Amino acid sequence: MLRLFLHEMRVRRNGIIGWGIGLMLLPVVYIGMYPEFASLMEDMQELMDLAIYQAMGMNMGTFEAYMASSTTNMIPIVMSVYAVINGTGTLAGEEEDGRLELIVALPIPRWQIVTVKAAAMALSLFLIILVVSAGSAAALIAIEGKVKTDIAVTPLDLALAVISMWPLVTSLALISLFLGTITPRRRIASMIATVIIVVSYLGNNLAGMVESLELVQTFSLFHYFDATEHGLVEGQAAGDVLLLTAVMLISFGLAIVFFQQRDITVGTWPWTKAKMT
Repeated sequence: MLRLFLHEMRVRRNGIIGWGIGLMLLPVVYIGMYPEFASLMEDMQELMDLAIYQAMGMNMGTFEAYMASSTTNMIPIVMSVYAVINGTGTLAGEEEDGRLELIVALPIPRWQIVTVKAAAMALSLFLIILVVSAGSAAALIAIEGKVKTDIAVTPLDLALAVISMWPLVTSLALISLFLGTITPRRRIASMIATVIIVVSYLGNNLAGMVESLELVQTFSLFHYFDATEHGLVEGQAAGDVLLLTAVMLISFGLAIVFFQQRDITVGTWPWTKAKMT
């Protein structure tokens, strides 16, 4: 089991390095740009009042709001892409590539295979986020002396805010893993996971703008991660973290249940019996 885990981490090594450095550049560039156009923030806020930017959760009213918009609001969206690619590619992708048959043939119970792969995904996501959090904090330290307004957020606050998105992106990854065990093809799992992310993200922001849609927010995973300046400064609510943790555990449990029942390489839904040819 340990050897399989180490193998999984070696397979993900390049992805961790590439996504970690690539994502780190996003907040580094945006944070580093702030002193150059801080004087334009007031004019930009009028632009941010447009519905399309509100639907994306963008706000430029204060330095803290700018930081949240360029880090805790944007990074989870990009990270969700990696979550879907990694989650659906872990079992469903390996099945299509013909590698899963060899893994299942090992003297390891199927539930242990799912556990190892889920743990490798979770650790990979954490390592990527750790790189991004370090880069974000370093960028804030570099510009602190150039910002003329009072700053309510510290580099440590920013680093912890980035790290706190781990339960959200890991939930999305494990949901994708589960979808890979229940759908016939990886492509179908990826499509469903992408729809869940897009609807969840836009639905959460749009529901915040329309009072009659507030009930919709309760079904959005992004509702349980505070990507605003409040979450950046004050941190995440314990209840939201617990709920996302519960989603992770439920998705992981469902992945184990359906992978135990899955007919490898058959490519059918769990409730469909394979036909003899």
